[in-house]
Amino acid sequence: MCKKWTSRVQRMIGMIASVLFVSGCGGAELENKTFPLAVVIAQQKGQHTICYLAQQLSDVANERADGGNMTAADASGSTYYETHKTFEKNNRCQLDMTHTKAVVFQNGFLESSAFMQFLDTVRSENTYARNTLVYLSDSKMDELAELNSTLEVPLGSYLEQMTENEQEMKEQAFATLGALLNEQANASRVLLLPVLEVQRGLPVITSYEVLQGFEAKGRIGLEEAQIYFLLAGQLKQMDVYLDEREQVRLSKLKCKRRFTMEDGKVTQRLVLTADAERITGNAGQARIEEALKNRIEEACRSQMDEKGVDLTDSGRYLALYAPEVYRVYGRRGQEYRRNLVCEGEVRIRVL
Repeated sequence: MCKKWTSRVQRMIGMIASVLFVSGCGGAELENKTFPLAVVIAQQKGQHTICYLAQQLSDVANERADGGNMTAADASGSTYYETHKTFEKNNRCQLDMTHTKAVVFQNGFLESSAFMQFLDTVRSENTYARNTLVYLSDSKMDELAELNSTLEVPLGSYLEQMTENEQEMKEQAFATLGALLNEQANASRVLLLPVLEVQRGLPVITSYEVLQGFEAKGRIGLEEAQIYFLLAGQLKQMDVYLDEREQVRLSKLKCKRRFTMEDGKVTQRLVLTADAERITGNAGQARIEEALKNRIEEACRSQMDEKGVDLTDSGRYLALYAPEVYRVYGRRGQEYRRNLVCEGEVRIRVL
């Protein structure tokens, strides 16, 4: 019995010593770290410029601390890695990206070679979480830095809250570093990146940049983006404005695809089903179905004609749902899209 008690005491002493050791070393290490909640990245005249919107040490445990406790500092270099290291050297600290909520690329970064270098570095260094949100912005770096200090919460936390409070979109609709890394490796789908603008002191999503085959294809409006998310099964609900007096809310949204091919021409029939609840007005089932069908077909047709973008992202479904089409076109995406026609069919149950 005495031996057991002695053994327990020894284990307890060892645990206490371990906790004290870890706490002491961890505290000293934290003093030399910087924790960016958001990172703004640009390339200008062949040089990377990065602004780290970091949280002060005293608020690391509270990632939604008041924005006034934030710091903003930037650095430059010929590559992302060099810029990262330059910042650490100049500020005598170590950057810890594990708390980073959002990465914001400034206009033109996607089209530069710096974009691929950044992703290669992120993949090899494994410093960011894969669920880190990704945005584009035309706003100047100092505007975003100023925004970071004037919001009620830090910019990174604010953007995270925007996604958490989103009632319409599912989680998989939000662009992340993980999605970008997957697309860099596979180049197999259409991906939308939200574009931020500063309006009345707040960050607002005003449009989306389209990546198709991991190439930037230009921007689309919010209505076109909504159709993309709808057909991708990434909406929880959708408000449809028929006119000034009639509005309905759709839920239980599902989209099925049917492919047929004749003489090399591919027809994709999109069959959308949903429940509809009238918010205002007395729109009937037929009116709702026709309005949404026209909206889907017009958005898909216009984006294909203007940008060569398949807003339905149909290529990723061919191997599973249309193997005969996949055997003909395989990875010849551009030729496939030239021969693609999209038709809509909407079936609504009015509640």
